[in-house]
Amino acid sequence: MSAGSGLPQELVAALEAFAARGRVLVALDFDGVLAPIVDDPSAARALPAASAALARLVTTTDVALVSGRALDDLRACAQPPAGVVLVGGHGTQSSLDDAGGAALTPAQQDLLARLVEELDALAAGREGVHVERKPMSAVLHTRRAARDVAAEVTELALAGPGALPGVHALRGKEVVELGAVELGKGAGLRRLREQLSAQGPGVAAVLFAGDDVTDEDAFAVLSPADGDVTVKVGGGESTAAWRVGSPQDVAVLLERLAGLRER
Repeated sequence: MSAGSGLPQELVAALEAFAARGRVLVALDFDGVLAPIVDDPSAARALPAASAALARLVTTTDVALVSGRALDDLRACAQPPAGVVLVGGHGTQSSLDDAGGAALTPAQQDLLARLVEELDALAAGREGVHVERKPMSAVLHTRRAARDVAAEVTELALAGPGALPGVHALRGKEVVELGAVELGKGAGLRRLREQLSAQGPGVAAVLFAGDDVTDEDAFAVLSPADGDVTVKVGGGESTAAWRVGSPQDVAVLLERLAGLRER
């Protein structure tokens, strides 16, 4: 560990190299990364230290939050500093887009309505299970359910509505998200990098930190060999090059990076 930082020395070295690369993008998942996981998703808030570090970092660096949450929900819970770009709906929505994301075709609208209806039917009568509606997807939440109930309804959702033609399914921590359009943080992150690079100097490198299995898609589009930095938060298998233990460690990482970029 690096003395006084709480971060592995090798990660600190990677941050120092990243900070020196000119125009860079720092992209972060929200839940489990900036904010501790809570039973009620609407109650999630970034740690004060993380919010303070973001406010410093955005003055020198492109910063984005990349989340599975719908854009308005992400904005309400994250309460980000001015200048932070928001990418919601697993890459399908961006605050850089005039309308927040692409519109659904009539066929996709019909498919989404069917997904909501079938997930609602699965949630009915199962305590602790609820369905969240997003502009392009529907999400089955099971965090507050008994473990046997959560396992059963998850498998039913994936084998039922999740297997319908045209449905894009993502399985995360205690959630199943079924989209009427292609979902994926990797595609959203790649598109964001292209959008930012088109506005001026190209983005030389990207740092992405995430805690969920859905974040592996974003890790996969980045290349540590080319200067990108990938950070897994918490336990579980991951392809990320680096790992930290908690949102508190992420706040330390962001503080360290903000200081390096201010030099």
